[in-house]
Amino acid sequence: MRIVILATEPSGDFLGAKLIKNLKKNKKVVISGVGGEQMKAEGFQSWVQINKFNAIGIFEVLIRIFKFLKLFKFIQRKILEFKPDILITIDSPSFSYRIVKRLQFLRNKTKFIHYVAPTVWAWKSYRARIFSELYDQMFTLFDFEPKYFKKFGLKTDFVGHQIFFEKKINKKKKKYISFFPGSRTIEIKNNMKKLEEIIVKSEKIFSEFDIFILTLKDQAKYIKEIIKSNKIKIISDYTEKHQIMRETYLAVAASGSVTLELIKYKVPTLVFYETHWLTKSILKLFVKVKYASLINIVYKKEIIPEFLFNNFNSENIIGTMKDFIKKKDLRSNQIKHFENFQKKMLFNNKNPSALIINKLKI
Repeated sequence: MRIVILATEPSGDFLGAKLIKNLKKNKKVVISGVGGEQMKAEGFQSWVQINKFNAIGIFEVLIRIFKFLKLFKFIQRKILEFKPDILITIDSPSFSYRIVKRLQFLRNKTKFIHYVAPTVWAWKSYRARIFSELYDQMFTLFDFEPKYFKKFGLKTDFVGHQIFFEKKINKKKKKYISFFPGSRTIEIKNNMKKLEEIIVKSEKIFSEFDIFILTLKDQAKYIKEIIKSNKIKIISDYTEKHQIMRETYLAVAASGSVTLELIKYKVPTLVFYETHWLTKSILKLFVKVKYASLINIVYKKEIIPEFLFNNFNSENIIGTMKDFIKKKDLRSNQIKHFENFQKKMLFNNKNPSALIINKLKI
């Protein structure tokens, strides 16, 4: 059996790696496609580096449109050459449905699968119908998502989030404050315009704490050019990052999948986000949910304090950091919600990757 997996962002790379690890148990399976470092660690050879997809937001994509079109055509050609029995796209909904749309003539030979449902409950609800027409099956991270696609006839199963199935090692917290500026170059550049001031001030205000910036290898050089202090440690090694993450007393993170890891490790967390003004304007017009963090969306209240766009400034964030360091009740209440949230994030406490493989009868 020949399988193509397309994961064009770090969160998808993590899920793809766990899927490949389980798929490798079947010696008859041959896997190819697009992925990052974690998928490569499982012996996967990617057609392109996923940092080539380093854009987020409407404006950021528009200014790179010709590069994306060239990349798009290259991947389409590689898929046709590989002749897969199954094509699995992971997350990245804008990229995923467009590549699959162009390959519909393969429907009688190739089964199209999407893993991680587009957030149709937050915005662009019309995507539920589009995905249902283009795909044969979908696997979701949240138990409330299948209904949005089943009503259009798409076979959809809740499998849960792989992060919460992985072994948890909750270590005693040390006097660490960790900053997570994002996972894409353009995202980090947008966030660092404001985050730089917050990090520098934190070094002085919270002098009893070690300050870390946890990032990806591709982004570490850029951050080092901005943050000059030798006392602020910039860490990009995967193992070291997760060791520090587990021991962090307080995290200040860009909105994204990293917040799920922090929830898993029971690290008190604040969330921030900034983007281009055009993307910001469109989001404000069309997004239907009040919050950015998934746990806040699920509970319909602010479990993790959010500082988005104009509210993302040093006064707001440092003030809340002080509260979370001094007030134990704030920390304990957040951690209690983290523990409850984790229980919602698996289907019968089973391995999501194994569930997918079983459902696909591989």
